[in-house]
Amino acid sequence: MEARKMSVKVAGRTYTLSTTEPSAQVERMVDLVNRTIAETRAASPNTDRETAAVAAALSMASTLMKAQEDNTRLRRELAEQHEFPE
Repeated sequence: MEARKMSVKVAGRTYTLSTTEPSAQVERMVDLVNRTIAETRAASPNTDRETAAVAAALSMASTLMKAQEDNTRLRRELAEQHEFPE
């Protein structure tokens, strides 16, 4: 699939992305980022946009890492079950 340019608005700023992802997927990603930034700013109203964006990125990275660890654990458990059926 060939990359195409797509404009998105994150935290009030417009960015042009080059992506091969479907538009609906990019829109869901942007919505998630904007919600996470909004939650950060709601919890700390004096937080500037850049700090809120960094906090949101760290929060999302933590969520991703936990999901990856869960995925690895579940794959291991599944492999063990197939290796030693009950």
